[in-house]
Amino acid sequence: MNQDSSGNKTKFVRVWRQLDVEEVKKQLLYIDDLYGTCGSCKKLGLNYLKDKNCPDCGSVFKYLATKLTQPGEIGKILSRIQKEGLDLTLIERADFERSSAQDAARDLFKS
Repeated sequence: MNQDSSGNKTKFVRVWRQLDVEEVKKQLLYIDDLYGTCGSCKKLGLNYLKDKNCPDCGSVFKYLATKLTQPGEIGKILSRIQKEGLDLTLIERADFERSSAQDAARDLFKS
């Protein structure tokens, strides 16, 4: 639990929002704790605390996705984002990958 500048106690809450999967993919950094991979060009070894964009393809990161599922680990990532004042949104990696797979399967059957 955190306090905002007015002294109100705040907590992290999951929110469902409709997103354009292709746009998210262009602005996504896949992470496993600290280091990650660009969702657009697959560049490895990026640090979400330092790398605002991909040094290879120039993608500006707006979203993070992780395979971590334990609430404590996810909480650490969210706390780091907040502490550093980063303009990043953590999304559920499994949901994102499921949505991407559905789009890919649908595209296979287009004529």
